[in-house]
Amino acid sequence: MCTDLRLVRLDDLHVSGRTMDFAEELGSRVQVVPVGHDWSATETGTTVEALRWTNAHGYVAMDAFGFDWAACDGLNDAGLSIGTLWLPETDLPLVPPASGSAPAIDLIHFGSWILGTCATVAEVRDAFATVQVWNAQVRRLWPDDRTMPDIVKPLLDFAFPMHLAVHDARGGDLVVELLHGAPVFHDNPVGVLTNSPTFAWHATNLRNYVNLTNAEAKPLNLMGFEVDPTGNGTGLLGLPGDVTPPSRFVRATVLAAVSSGAKDARAAVNQAFHALDLVHVPRQVAASGDYTQWYVARDHDNLVYYVRTYDSWVTEAHDLKALGVADAATKRRALPLPAA
Repeated sequence: MCTDLRLVRLDDLHVSGRTMDFAEELGSRVQVVPVGHDWSATETGTTVEALRWTNAHGYVAMDAFGFDWAACDGLNDAGLSIGTLWLPETDLPLVPPASGSAPAIDLIHFGSWILGTCATVAEVRDAFATVQVWNAQVRRLWPDDRTMPDIVKPLLDFAFPMHLAVHDARGGDLVVELLHGAPVFHDNPVGVLTNSPTFAWHATNLRNYVNLTNAEAKPLNLMGFEVDPTGNGTGLLGLPGDVTPPSRFVRATVLAAVSSGAKDARAAVNQAFHALDLVHVPRQVAASGDYTQWYVARDHDNLVYYVRTYDSWVTEAHDLKALGVADAATKRRALPLPAA
């Protein structure tokens, strides 16, 4: 379970954020990846070559499970972000392509590929036309020359099902889902993504909540009896409060819709975190064990990546310019998350 949103009504400020909800401890770190690093997708073992690239954009990204080459979230020096969110409906072959002229890339490398090579959502769309896509099982991902962490070992036969939330510094918002073996693109005017079902289902489901507003309800004359609204927020009566993906999608959409002003970037980031507070999952609420392990807010204009964790009251700001990600001489490194 995860929730991603951008405050789409802030015309002059481009700020987005997300929660990372998971049951197993991810052990995430912030990866600092400067320009100029060479990358390769998972080798195919067929006549189709694995995609190789050199990242033209530096970025910061969150890793998980010790996969320091896999970005499950991040922001690059062009102001482009990507978030990977769980989607069980993901439908990709678990074996690499055996033919075709385009190189192959596996789903877990998408984050680092997009952050390293794209500057806008339009470029992300175009990039998919140049590759063949598959979803490698974990046993194929871990390098032979590195010790596998114990937390990864039970996942060897598993392939991560994900869809992608992409935002850029121009106000572009894109959802990419991998269905029936191919990418499906959705422009995302509400700027929100959660989990199952697919994005198209969530967009249709919003029709059930067209009555929601931040305007207060007016008193009602009910057959001569004056009925007054109770308390503030009466326009939001019926807003779902559970932690299922459909309910979080509706809440996040309402939050994005009513967040219509911020005096500066700091205020916008603060608003993004408060919005995420209303869709986060506390420990012990979900029987699955899922809870919000970390939050991020992304300032696409000033290139600052903010990180909070469940057990810490500290918010850390990672300034991409100060970190030197646009300088090939900068050393690649991993930074810890805020501690309790």
